[in-house]
Amino acid sequence: MKGAVLSASKGGPIPRLRFDYPDQWEPKMAYCTSDDVQTRIGEEDLAALADYDGDGEADEAVVEQAIRSAEALIDSYLAVRFSVPVVKPDEECPDALKTRAVNLAVYFLRLGRDSVTDDVRAQYEDDVAWLQQVVGGAVSLGFEPTPNESAAAPRVHYETQPRIFGRDEPL
Repeated sequence: MKGAVLSASKGGPIPRLRFDYPDQWEPKMAYCTSDDVQTRIGEEDLAALADYDGDGEADEAVVEQAIRSAEALIDSYLAVRFSVPVVKPDEECPDALKTRAVNLAVYFLRLGRDSVTDDVRAQYEDDVAWLQQVVGGAVSLGFEPTPNESAAAPRVHYETQPRIFGRDEPL
């Protein structure tokens, strides 16, 4: 649907709102893939964590949801300072960021099966702390990502002329 228009059916005139939708949505670049997750934990462990239909194989939808959850968490931190998704000029995800995305996806898979151990929780906390360090500038992604618009926005500075009229000044 391109160019949906909303207006009131009854009552007085109100402004009409127009929403333009692109014909095709561009898919967001992924920080990691299901193959990356499988490489990290192995096919057997992935099936144990993501097999919800009992066929012995990891459900792709479950793995993709864990990846989307990891990416959403990463973007929520990085959006404070950078335009997201963060990509290198060659359109690839930085290796350090991919590693964190895989770790977080595995954490969300384990969370879904109530199998979060102390080690897994500590890894999650390390990954979040790393994201905070990236946003704070203490850790680099290996290149300078595009800053978000609000970070590059100029600060507002007000200056006024002295008052000419007022209660205490004569006309």
